[in-house]
Amino acid sequence: LASDLRREISSLFFSDEIRRFKPSPVHEAQGGLAIVESVLWYAVPNYLRKLDTELTRQLVERGVRKEHARLPIDCAPIRFASWIGGDRDGNPNVTPEITVQVCALNRWKAASLFLKDVSRLCDELSMAHGFSEEVMEYADKIGESVDDLEVYRKVLGHLRERLAATALKYEAVFVEGSLDFSEDHHDESLNMHLAKITHKTSSMENIDELMKPLMAIYKSLVASGLEEIAEGNLADTIRRAAVFGLTMTPLDIRQESGRHMEAIDSLTQYLGVGAYSQWTEDAKINWLSQQMSNPRPLLPHNAIGDFSSLGFSDTVVDTLKTFQVASRLGPGSLGAYVISQATAASDVLAVALLQQEFGMTLTPSAAGEGGNHYKISKGNSAKPMMRVVPLFETLNDLNNAPAIMERLLNLPAYTGRIGGRVETMVGYSDSAKDAGRLAAVWAQYRCQEELAKVAKKAGGCELTFFHGKGGTVGRGGSPAVYRAVLSHPPNTIDGRFRVTEQGEMITQSFGNQAIAERTLDVYTASVLREKHHTTTIPKQQWRKAMDLISEASCSHYRQIVREDPNFVPYF
Repeated sequence: LASDLRREISSLFFSDEIRRFKPSPVHEAQGGLAIVESVLWYAVPNYLRKLDTELTRQLVERGVRKEHARLPIDCAPIRFASWIGGDRDGNPNVTPEITVQVCALNRWKAASLFLKDVSRLCDELSMAHGFSEEVMEYADKIGESVDDLEVYRKVLGHLRERLAATALKYEAVFVEGSLDFSEDHHDESLNMHLAKITHKTSSMENIDELMKPLMAIYKSLVASGLEEIAEGNLADTIRRAAVFGLTMTPLDIRQESGRHMEAIDSLTQYLGVGAYSQWTEDAKINWLSQQMSNPRPLLPHNAIGDFSSLGFSDTVVDTLKTFQVASRLGPGSLGAYVISQATAASDVLAVALLQQEFGMTLTPSAAGEGGNHYKISKGNSAKPMMRVVPLFETLNDLNNAPAIMERLLNLPAYTGRIGGRVETMVGYSDSAKDAGRLAAVWAQYRCQEELAKVAKKAGGCELTFFHGKGGTVGRGGSPAVYRAVLSHPPNTIDGRFRVTEQGEMITQSFGNQAIAERTLDVYTASVLREKHHTTTIPKQQWRKAMDLISEASCSHYRQIVREDPNFVPYF
């Protein structure tokens, strides 16, 4: 131990204290994956094991039979996502090619880690009898093998080959930064990669291809009296598969609303129907709703490969390519499409229409399902939409959000796509910069209250809030996470809590295994408590007092920040 400490200290002593070059989005993504690989990969199974033990103990004490009290082995009460490589709002370095690379990096890393897990299971599960019919069916599909008698090893060995092929495939995509696998596109080294991939077996694209065989083996072991073995490394691997899937952290995309308006404006002018950007909000909504009800594409088929040939600007081409790339990425790769500076219902419909243009029309997966899952099938090009999430981040936006969402939830073109679920993002940092901390907090509270009422009025639509918080108090952060969760307005969490962990907070909350497990414990405890806790409803006189205080504080804040000529030089 002393030698290890000396080596670590010596290494740190001779390391540079600061970065000399700004990291690229890919380098940032690699840093985020390092947390997953070195910490969360081990913390998550431990957290779920503890949650299972405590849930079982509590429910058994209340008279529930043990087999009914357990947490399902393949459930995922918590999930992780990322927008490193997907957040292009104000960042020209995040291009469609970067998004491809980061998604490929995620799949490459997931396949590599599961490859290690499955290899370890191959070494462990050497049983020669006691196999279920389901496991035998999987084995029969594989064909002859040296492990014909040790059927678990036979099935796991096949999974190992497919995971190796998956890792090779996405290593090639990462290196090339392209989803084009035509022979004339790649150089010789990448064609060698592809030859290796297709030589023996196919790659994995959908998590079910890994999860179902593992679950079959788990059930078979339990049925044959080997539950203790099933609950070891196999259970950990299943839990990782449930939480991380084959994409590790599904990617959210974020772009500001003006870029979508510019793209739609170029399309309407190309089609000869006028300048979309000059239309009224009602005209925009009518036209977008009509197009969403019409399966006919707006662009000619031969233009899909080269948008610049249509005379569009570079920014419009970049926006269209982003949606094109999103439509081509594999199952589970993407999560939400966040619209920053969302100020109108048309901002949401514009993103839905641009997804439709590239075949993304099916109901999106829920926020808790870990990405836009679907089954790849020949002859069916339709894919799920990404969840379209408006971000309300200024004082005016927060105040206008309920009316915007109410209008959307009364549009059949919109409600027909969302499957009874809607997600909105609340901006904490920008609203605090716009109105001051106190006025922003009160606006956020009222906004969430009113949005919950709007969702309930719209037939009980399932509403998920995405809380865009930073680390400091001024950016919505709080060192007391448990109390912070409980402080949210009544009926706005309801068992679903989505929140950002950014910058230095990632290391602070998930920097090592013990801290990561504690963080997950606290989030779980607070969300469960909020679900079963009677929250105090603010009295009318409290609301009047808060209105008065927030109005006064906002006025004084803006007077200093916007009107005092000495503030900016001082700041």
